[in-house]
Amino acid sequence: MEEKNATAPALQGINSKLARRVMDELGQNVYLCYQCVKCTSGCPVGEFFDWQPHQVMRALQLGEEEIALHSETPWLCASCQTCTTRCPQGLDVTAIMEFLTREAQSRGIKAEVPEVAIFNQAFMRQVRLWGRAYELGLMGEMKL
Repeated sequence: MEEKNATAPALQGINSKLARRVMDELGQNVYLCYQCVKCTSGCPVGEFFDWQPHQVMRALQLGEEEIALHSETPWLCASCQTCTTRCPQGLDVTAIMEFLTREAQSRGIKAEVPEVAIFNQAFMRQVRLWGRAYELGLMGEMKL
């Protein structure tokens, strides 16, 4: 399998099991993040986060799973790809945030704002059903 981040440092010394899983499942080496803060400075919904995207990345690097998985940031992420576009290291920050929400769900960790999780699940159902975002179906499902 070809690594997406060929310039990444060797992963032999990784202590973070979650960072290892991100690498194995997404091909994204969070250790490439050098905290330039471009992801955070460009985020249109960053003001609502408890931890900024670069801080979540640092938590992953340091093996702070509690911070990364209990943060509201991945749940509130708009998946607009601005962070991914701005990352000088080519990290797919949006995919990493989505991974964290899936991982939190699999561990039984619930979002502090339940409506966010309900919306995410409804959105994904619409995408699976229609192959794309279908706003009318989403509004109907959310009873808006």
